[in-house]
Amino acid sequence: MTAAMVTISVDAGAQGPANQDTFFTFSQPVELPKTTLPAGTYFFQLMDSPSNRHIVKVMSQDRTKLHATLMAIPYYSTDRPSDEPQVRFLEVPAANGVAASNAIRIWFYPGNTVGHEFIWPRDKALALARATSQTVLTTKTDSEDSELSRVSGDGIDAVVANTEAAAEAAATTEVAQAEVSTQREPVGAITGTDAAPAPEPTTAPERSEAPAPAPRSDLPNTAGALPLLALIGLGSLAGSGLMRRARQ
Repeated sequence: MTAAMVTISVDAGAQGPANQDTFFTFSQPVELPKTTLPAGTYFFQLMDSPSNRHIVKVMSQDRTKLHATLMAIPYYSTDRPSDEPQVRFLEVPAANGVAASNAIRIWFYPGNTVGHEFIWPRDKALALARATSQTVLTTKTDSEDSELSRVSGDGIDAVVANTEAAAEAAATTEVAQAEVSTQREPVGAITGTDAAPAPEPTTAPERSEAPAPAPRSDLPNTAGALPLLALIGLGSLAGSGLMRRARQ
């Protein structure tokens, strides 16, 4: 890498993961699409856009001056993520007495394997591709809303694979498969239209009970008074006998 680059560490509060706030210090001029940054310290940040998380703002160190608002696409790296912020260059060697200039190709936030690859204007992309013998991300026409491509130094366009859409589709498929696997049938359940209907439960016949007797308001008739009179007579005879014995 021709240009020396130093990263400045900032505290966790200033380097928030949502907008990937990062400071870079460059010891030599560096190129970005539509602008060249002199040596110095700059602030990189993602624009707070809910629809596109790859729009990059480049500002001065004190964040008072906006140098560029750049379009990018996700770049998926298979390398181990770095603990420090990184930029990767399209290195342009010095030639014919002209000092080398370094074009920033990708920016990585610390700990991320998905970077932000900048989209270059077509004329500048062709020049960089010829100077570096590398393909450069650009558009098929001069219009910024044109289809993306990677152009070689010979002006040959290669289709840009929509890796972000493919990754999203794969994630959606995994979620759908997980939902299907969790929908299990209960044990012993019968499925299908050919299953015999379950027999209806039978109920025991009801028992008929005799009606309960109505409560009586009078006492039942018992024996007559004759036994009572006989008992009194016997008691009197026994008493008289006892008295006679006592006198003798």
